[in-house]
Amino acid sequence: MMNPLERELEIARQIQASFLPEELPQFPGWEIAARFQPAHQVAGDFYDVFPLVQNRRLGLVIGDVCDKGVGAALFMALFRTLIRAFAQQHYALRWMGDLNGEGLAQLVNGGRPVLPSTGSSALKNAIELTNDYIARTHGSSNMFATLFFGVLDPTNGLLLFANCGHEFPVLVNSAGVKERLVTTGSLVGIFPGAHFDIRAVRIEPGDTLVAFTDGVTEALNSNGVFFGRERLYMLLARSVSTAAGLLDSIQASLQEYISGVDPSDDITLLAVRRQ
Repeated sequence: MMNPLERELEIARQIQASFLPEELPQFPGWEIAARFQPAHQVAGDFYDVFPLVQNRRLGLVIGDVCDKGVGAALFMALFRTLIRAFAQQHYALRWMGDLNGEGLAQLVNGGRPVLPSTGSSALKNAIELTNDYIARTHGSSNMFATLFFGVLDPTNGLLLFANCGHEFPVLVNSAGVKERLVTTGSLVGIFPGAHFDIRAVRIEPGDTLVAFTDGVTEALNSNGVFFGRERLYMLLARSVSTAAGLLDSIQASLQEYISGVDPSDDITLLAVRRQ
């Protein structure tokens, strides 16, 4: 029989689980998969996948709240809820004046500016408004999150994204790692009024986008050695035909690597494959 504390933690675990998507939306020609493994009863990691712009775009989110335990779990729920709520509201493109008009083509080719396009306002506003709310309302708590938020156009594979201090998601194909989606802004929830750049990348047929939290790369074995990025990249280079199969392979390798050691951090993975 559970003691009162264990019972409360189990209730908290169930409530937190309800903040994660019960099932992932799927688009023709695409496959999306996720894996979520808390280190303890409750976690600071989160992910989300949800339709935007009348189901013409797809929001992809993965994040990691600082610290661990119940406090991180509470803020995980707050971050997740704010991102989804703000992304699904409509706001004026107040940031249009910052653009230099060189267009989306420059962004895809490595430039910084981006012209207003379907989904970009949802992305930018969701991050900026979430950041400002956390920093101004809960600044004294010193709670923040690393966050990756992308908006995918399934018709052409264009992904607009902001990487807010998060582990670099990677775009992989049959040859291995093709591109890393680098940082475009600061951690979310620290500095009110912080600026977050938007970048773009195109997911081509046969490409898979893999996003993860630092619980993957910093998983420790019995000798206290990190799993590391290079070991992860080697796994990503393997020929796997499905997004779910790729994540299963990573998860199995992680479990083998940390065998006999209690997990030190939450492990979260998100994969988006264009068939």
